[in-house]
Amino acid sequence: MLDNTEARKWLDGAWVRVLESGLGEPDLEVDRLVNSRLVSIRYAVFTQMLGKIANAQRSLLSLQLGSERSPGSWDARSFCSSVIVPWVADNHDVLGNSPDPYVNNPLRRERLDEGTHQLRYKEEWDALVAFLAPLDVAGRIKLESAFIRCLESASRRLADQSFGYQVPIRVSLPQMIRVLKAFLAETSGGLRALVLTVAAMTVLGNAFSLFENVSSQGLNEADSLSGAPGDVMCMDSNGNIILAVEVKDRALTLSDVRNSTQKARTSADPFSNLLFASPRIREDERDSIRKNIETAWASGLNISQIDIIDLTNAAFSLLSESWRPKLLREIGAELDKRADHIHRRAWYDLLSSIGGQDKP
Repeated sequence: MLDNTEARKWLDGAWVRVLESGLGEPDLEVDRLVNSRLVSIRYAVFTQMLGKIANAQRSLLSLQLGSERSPGSWDARSFCSSVIVPWVADNHDVLGNSPDPYVNNPLRRERLDEGTHQLRYKEEWDALVAFLAPLDVAGRIKLESAFIRCLESASRRLADQSFGYQVPIRVSLPQMIRVLKAFLAETSGGLRALVLTVAAMTVLGNAFSLFENVSSQGLNEADSLSGAPGDVMCMDSNGNIILAVEVKDRALTLSDVRNSTQKARTSADPFSNLLFASPRIREDERDSIRKNIETAWASGLNISQIDIIDLTNAAFSLLSESWRPKLLREIGAELDKRADHIHRRAWYDLLSSIGGQDKP
């Protein structure tokens, strides 16, 4: 048996595991409930199931405390207010933003399977009962498995939402750089580095009138399949590539330089500037990399390498402070387009922390 605090801890742990495992495939049975037009149903499916996970003596179909002749009755409204409502609020209102979902008339009954004929959207409530009723006697393993399916559905729902990132009106350059470093410090398989690079090139291209358009490919999209000469392409108004950027969240290697040089030579869109946005160069290959860069230059290809944080720090030191919030907003927009909840939530939390940082 779990008290409300322990139930919330169990929920948080299960939620993290679901988010880390990816979105999974659509699940029509639970997606119908988790994405129901009725906010009450969205909350009810999580409240009723987690309530029984916390205490197996409870009935999944019970909504209120009843008499001794009502086995398994319990106060689902209080449990929802204490556990589910705060969890939803902490996860960007993934189920809606009702402060007290069980105050609605459809949930002010003793049981879910009583009086459904009197309800509007009867078919929606019948679908909820049909889902919960077999689980009421199925045992904990099946119940938890079904609950995880609902969490997976919620993660897919969250992936379709845009976060309300709280970008400050003013942010100092040291504050911005600290946030960017913290963002890149977490392992992401290169995704965060790509997001920052795309956002930085977009804003800098606009600020310095360098590029008309910036495009990028997916993180796991092979260059050979896309035909792109780099991870990020910066183009003029005619669609000509001015700069191709290869993004690495590790040391640049000789193999990286050779492969990218070959792509540049065979690209259908000729260009002369290639930038490696990588934190460093592999030390034992530094001389070989330098020689390859010199050879490429002789054949008309200019190759550079710089840490994207260093580039951002230097470039934004030349710009007015109004460009810093623009970069932070652009990062959020890129995350909403290509990243899952974990990375977007991390960015949300980092932005929320800016106000609490020491001023430079």
